[in-house]
Amino acid sequence: MQPGNRLEYLLILGIAFLFRWLPINLSRGLGRSVGSFAGNVLKIRRQVAEENLSRAFPELSPLEIHQRYLQTWQHFGMVASELARLPRMELENLREQIDYPEPETLKAIFQRGKGVIFVSGHLGNWEWLGAMVASSGFPFTFVVEQQSNRLVEAWIDRMRMRGNVEIFSRSHAAKGTLQALKNNRMVAMLSDQDAGSAGVFVRFFKRPASTPRGPALFHLKTGAPLVYGSCCRESGRYRLHFEEIVPVPLSGDREIDERAIMELISSRLEADIRAHPDQYMWLHRRWKTPIKQPNE
Repeated sequence: MQPGNRLEYLLILGIAFLFRWLPINLSRGLGRSVGSFAGNVLKIRRQVAEENLSRAFPELSPLEIHQRYLQTWQHFGMVASELARLPRMELENLREQIDYPEPETLKAIFQRGKGVIFVSGHLGNWEWLGAMVASSGFPFTFVVEQQSNRLVEAWIDRMRMRGNVEIFSRSHAAKGTLQALKNNRMVAMLSDQDAGSAGVFVRFFKRPASTPRGPALFHLKTGAPLVYGSCCRESGRYRLHFEEIVPVPLSGDREIDERAIMELISSRLEADIRAHPDQYMWLHRRWKTPIKQPNE
């Protein structure tokens, strides 16, 4: 364990305690202030985020890029405050904060009995999305990445489980996903982080980006339906949206079909990000892995 991990964990616990017990508007205001401090003062991952934003929105000025970087931190400061509240929140509390106009869409997809492969990105509040779905009676499983600070990782996982969400790590994704789908669960995969040489390259804001192929791989292997969803803040409230991703006719070539499916998903996510650019996690090096040229 790194020397600063325990201190970081204790600091997060202290702030989370305030987030959880303050009235929700005050809690969000505190979260926004924490986000502003991270962006304005600490300048955490500023260079990475502003490079990503410049690539995605080349028409914006440096000042506008910087403003979006700060707005991103403010948004995720509020999301952190909302995650910390999960142990206190029942379904009715979530319904007070989230518009969920399409439960029948999800119900009909579950009735096929093949499980559901849910795909989205680090946009809006994916933690409340999972809690809302699980609390509404749909079995929900998150495939999660390992964090550098294992104490913080364990705390986040506890918050998720108190929201009735099952979790397993990406290192156990193959076995866990197949079992969850067999049990007719919804398996959530956030497929918008650089996947290195193992990923499939698809267009993301007009640039090739290495993308996890898991959703396409498991869809082709099991026939489980693919569902894209998001939970973005609109006019002060979150709005939950689901839609089935129906792949184009398959070619039979696995590599081609995986790329075509992930292109559809990436395109749908990009459209939501363009509509809510301040609610996306620009802090990750999305275009980290360069695409290999044919002669390489």
